[in-house]
Amino acid sequence: MTAFHHGLLNEQPVSLTVNGRGLSTVMMLNEMAEEFAAGYLTTEGIVPYADIESVMLTETGVSVLTKNPFKVLLPKKSVLSGCGGTASYLDPEKMPVLESCIPVPKNILNHAFSSDVIKAGGFGAKAFVGGTIAASAEDLGQFTALDKVVGRLLIEGIPPESTAVLVSGKVTAELVRKCLHAKISVLASKQPPTYLAAEVAKNGKLTLVY
Repeated sequence: MTAFHHGLLNEQPVSLTVNGRGLSTVMMLNEMAEEFAAGYLTTEGIVPYADIESVMLTETGVSVLTKNPFKVLLPKKSVLSGCGGTASYLDPEKMPVLESCIPVPKNILNHAFSSDVIKAGGFGAKAFVGGTIAASAEDLGQFTALDKVVGRLLIEGIPPESTAVLVSGKVTAELVRKCLHAKISVLASKQPPTYLAAEVAKNGKLTLVY
């Protein structure tokens, strides 16, 4: 699959199955599907990468088998609806708190996103070890681009906590939440974050750069 089809971004449904059970279906670019699966399971706090036995591409998406296939796995977020409902997955008491933070790489904001996917309205993410790009990815959404970057780091044996991540879009609370689950302590964007993102980052001891 390619990022474009007849000159347009090639949006595809990608299903994620864990231990034979459907977990999620995401509309995304079908590139780096294996990386997406590994990253999504990490940034959602569902399965540590060390607990994954195998990842296999299927006709409809990705199938993951864990080392303990009998364990029930669910995303660690739930949105409560109705009168007085709140987004419980942003409760500071339930959010990860980072134990340490890496130094902010110099000139991280000087790096540009200029690919055809970005020009067509997509989003990008880059992970840096020092001043060197360790992984990069693009997708229709900022979250899936981040998931793919985290997955690439894990597959390459690079701990996400050793990297700083630069994203092309605005930093939201949801993006911070996913970084906290991946133990990423530096998140950068040329755009200012939302107020809630700043609060969640502060509570989780994550450094925002903008």
